Amino acid sequence: MSLTFIHDFQNRIYSSLSEDKEIMFIVKKIYIGAIQDGVSPFLLINVAKADDLSVHNIALYEVEFQVSAYAKDQNHQLLVKLSDLIVSNLAKINRLFGGYMIDGIKANNMQFEKAKDLVLNRLVINYKSFIKKEGY
Repeated sequence: MSLTFIHDFQNRIYSSLSEDKEIMFIVKKIYIGAIQDGVSPFLLINVAKADDLSVHNIALYEVEFQVSAYAKDQNHQLLVKLSDLIVSNLAKINRLFGGYMIDGIKANNMQFEKAKDLVLNRLVINYKSFIKKEGY
């Protein structure tokens, strides 16, 4: 399994979210990977797991990823609005990227975590997606 397509997939998600004017009106920045001194509200895209389900001539991958939204303690409503925008945006994501096709993408579950440090609340949207190599 090539890690390049996973990076390209993560960039496709980033592009889709960053091109959404409503989302970018709310968040200050979208991060891929580690965050250092993030200014809230912000989003984090994190690939959690990738499995190669390929058989014979069919190149198929299951990729689990998370989109996390962070906001100050008083902005609980903001996280709820962001979650609706994110789910809507990724439901209509451009399915083709770098020789691969997103065969299915689904918001699997959501988790809300109240700020333990009394600074940032976090809403995590867990996704599962199936990605197939074009031409198969």
